[in-house]
Amino acid sequence: MNIGSGYGLEGLTMKKRQYNDYQVSGIVLLSAAFLLLLVATLLNRSDITSATLFLCGVAAFLGGVFLLTFAKPEPVDAHTASLLPVMGSINISRMIADMGVKGNAWFIPGEAESSEVREFIPVADGLPPFHMPDFSFAIEGQNPGIQLIPDAAPVMDLLSKHHGFNTPSGESESFTAVKEILEDILEYADCADLSKDGDSIIVAVKGYRLYDGCRYVAGESKKICTMHPCGICSLAACILASGLSVPVKIDYIDMDDATRSLRIIMTVGPGYQSRGEDPDSSG
Repeated sequence: MNIGSGYGLEGLTMKKRQYNDYQVSGIVLLSAAFLLLLVATLLNRSDITSATLFLCGVAAFLGGVFLLTFAKPEPVDAHTASLLPVMGSINISRMIADMGVKGNAWFIPGEAESSEVREFIPVADGLPPFHMPDFSFAIEGQNPGIQLIPDAAPVMDLLSKHHGFNTPSGESESFTAVKEILEDILEYADCADLSKDGDSIIVAVKGYRLYDGCRYVAGESKKICTMHPCGICSLAACILASGLSVPVKIDYIDMDDATRSLRIIMTVGPGYQSRGEDPDSSG
């Protein structure tokens, strides 16, 4: 596939991977079966050695046919898919920064038992307002900022409608929900572990399949990862905010290219245990 010369990419050819691991394994087994049966035929010793070679060849042949029969091509290349949404996060973060907004995003839970979460980016670091406005720009109060819909909102909606996701209750259920969703339900990562360190929550993700998109965003600026988190960071924050019923902020994200791992450090907002009373209205 040749890319048009109008983009200055003359002669560039896109190479598509033709076989996945299962198909390659099937071809290897069939090749081994051919060699084993050929050796058994050429030796023609009519003893236990030839019989063993013949049986191994038949077993390899059946295994190869089985793998090739049920092997399916990879529907989407993870590297390519991870790069599709990255410019959206980068462009939004650039526009926010140009308006003088410098804080890290807070993920604000909605009503009780609801998985709806909103994202609030304050002008400067500080707690989000208790009463969220119905529009994007919050200019009143002590903590002005910008309200957005989290990047993970469509995934949260998908989990609720098609995977029977119910809003967890409490720390233990919330931690379990994040782990099971990332590892088993959506299979975004090989392993996800959650722990507490003082007032912080640490989400350690290993073998993240869409890691290349994260690395691209972080290559532009690591501030984007905390100002307007995308992908798995936004999803984990949304689940924890709805499950704990408190605002959650991502403070820092550490990346390891060798293991395609993320270490996400979050802060839980104090004084929001009850959504029924404004903590600033006392007295």
